[in-house]
Amino acid sequence: MTIELKEVWKGFNDTHVLKDVNLKIREGEFVVIAGENGSGKSTLLKIISGLLIPDKGEVRVFDYEMVREWKKASKILGVVLANERSLYWKLTGMENLEVFAGLYGVKNWREKAEYLLKRLGLEDAKDKLVEEYSTGMRKKLLLAKALIHDPKVLLLDEVLNGLDPRAVTEVISFLRELNSRGVTIVLVSHILHGLPENARLIVMREGRIIADDRLSRFSFDTLKITATINGKEVEVIAREEELDEKLRELIKRNAQNIRVERDDLYSVLRRLLNEP
Repeated sequence: MTIELKEVWKGFNDTHVLKDVNLKIREGEFVVIAGENGSGKSTLLKIISGLLIPDKGEVRVFDYEMVREWKKASKILGVVLANERSLYWKLTGMENLEVFAGLYGVKNWREKAEYLLKRLGLEDAKDKLVEEYSTGMRKKLLLAKALIHDPKVLLLDEVLNGLDPRAVTEVISFLRELNSRGVTIVLVSHILHGLPENARLIVMREGRIIADDRLSRFSFDTLKITATINGKEVEVIAREEELDEKLRELIKRNAQNIRVERDDLYSVLRRLLNEP
C-alpha cells in the first residue's frame, strides 16, 4: 500500500478538522479529493506529506511512518500546496529549479529542468524573474519544482487554480502521462472535468470521507426530473432504467412542466454535500 491512514484525527483551536479518517491509496492510483471549503482536504494532504502531525492515528507512506520518518519519505514525495510561497521571486525559473534540485542532490538537474520547463510551457520564460510570472506560470513552476527529483508520489493542492482553460488541459494531460508511468497522484481540486474517468474520487465533508468511488460512477447513468405539482417544483433523481416508472408516477400526481436532464458530476457532489 502506497499511502495508508488509520483513524486519523486533527484539530485546531478545539475544532476537529479531520475526524477518524481511514484511507488506503495503492501505488499508481490517480486520486482526486473534492469537497467544500473547510471540509479538511488541504489538512489531509498536509498530514499525508508529513507537514502536519495528526493528533491521533497513524500515517504511512511507502512504509515510512510519517511522524518519525517524514524526512526519509520526503525524498519520494513531490508536494505543491495551495497558496505556496516557496519560490524565490528574485531568481529566474531556471535558477529556482537549480536551488531545489540541489536540496535533493539531483545531479543531472539541468537536463530535467529543461524538460520540465518545456513540457509545462515555460521554456521561453526560464530566464525571467519569477516576480514577472503570472499566477498560472508560478503554479506551473511549482509543479516543475515538485517533479525535479522524480518523486514516486505527487501531492497536489489546487494546482489547477489560476490556470486558463488551455493550461488546465495541458497540466491534466501531463499528470495523466506521469500517472501512466507509475507516479501515484493525489490531487485536491474543485475542477473535475477532463480528469481520467478511471480516477478515484474522494468526497469530504466536515472532516470525514463521505464518498469514495471511481469518477465515472458518480454521474454516468443518472437523470434529473423536475416538474411542478400543485404549484410547487419537485425534483426526482432516477437511473436510466427507472425513467419510465418515475414519469408515470409524476403523471398520476398531475405533474406539469416535466423536464428531464442528464445529471452532471457537480450536481451529484452538491447532493452528497447537502445530505444530512
